[in-house]
Amino acid sequence: MEKKRSLAYNYAFEALPILFHGQTDGFIKYIEKDGVEFLKFWWNHVGDQLEKNKRLSPAGLSFDIESFDSKTKIVFITFPTAQEDGDPILVACVARPERRFAWVRLQNTEYFILSRYDGSKADNKTAFGVITPRGIYHENGIGLAPLKQDFKRIVKARLEKKKSEKKK
Repeated sequence: MEKKRSLAYNYAFEALPILFHGQTDGFIKYIEKDGVEFLKFWWNHVGDQLEKNKRLSPAGLSFDIESFDSKTKIVFITFPTAQEDGDPILVACVARPERRFAWVRLQNTEYFILSRYDGSKADNKTAFGVITPRGIYHENGIGLAPLKQDFKRIVKARLEKKKSEKKK
């Protein structure tokens, strides 16, 4: 955890990816069961690890779940207003059925994030990227409008592209 970064940053770039990639079925089960309370629980847990001046209210934290196809669910998470450079705006957690090879769990998840990026020369000061199951962030573009419908469209377009590439 990066103690100098905001609560929102640590939550979206550290805690949620570990929780989602590591325990996907449990993540989906609990978010469907407990909803935003599940997200707030982990928000507060991350906040407890930081100094008091870094703690923020989870007001504005929300989510919705959409089915992409018969086997794929996408959890879109909206964050409170980004206060600092790097703070998350939106996250998409893409969950597919668990696959195994012998006793090894094959990674079958994707985690997309749109964050505030003050260093952008684009009008919209945002960065779009993915966080791998190993917790590595890869930036895939800058300047995307910080609107939920645009973010959803981009995520779904990437999933469609990947789906069509697999068919070839």
